[in-house]
Amino acid sequence: MQAIARILHHSLPKPPVDLVLGPDLQAVWERCRPEGLKAVEVLFYCRGRLFLMVPGSAAAARLRQEGPDLLARLRTQPGLGDLREIVTRRTGRQPPGAVTKAAVPSRSALGARCFGSLAEAVDDPSLKASLARLAAALATDDSRGA
Repeated sequence: MQAIARILHHSLPKPPVDLVLGPDLQAVWERCRPEGLKAVEVLFYCRGRLFLMVPGSAAAARLRQEGPDLLARLRTQPGLGDLREIVTRRTGRQPPGAVTKAAVPSRSALGARCFGSLAEAVDDPSLKASLARLAAALATDDSRGA
């Protein structure tokens, strides 16, 4: 049994000595992060790199802007003295109140609505039919693109 334990001890991967996981870093992150980066989540720290999860490109840009000051503040914390880099990962989530692409109608959808309402307001039957066909074609193009 001791032989098996010795084999497993030497063959199983071991986490790096300086690995610190998210829950242990959370308090440090909350003390050091700027107020505008509340949506950024800390994942882990290992080998001089702090890994963060950002909700979008705006938060990533803000993090790059705040980077040097943030690194200096984090380096003063116990266990993070050799911090040299912040690595970001993006999530698919958006912060509350963010406008998503699905919330903004496409040009085809807007055009279809515009020409559809214009067709309803026109009295000339041939022009009305043409505008209605154009609105239908734009609506069809929009549904194919989605």
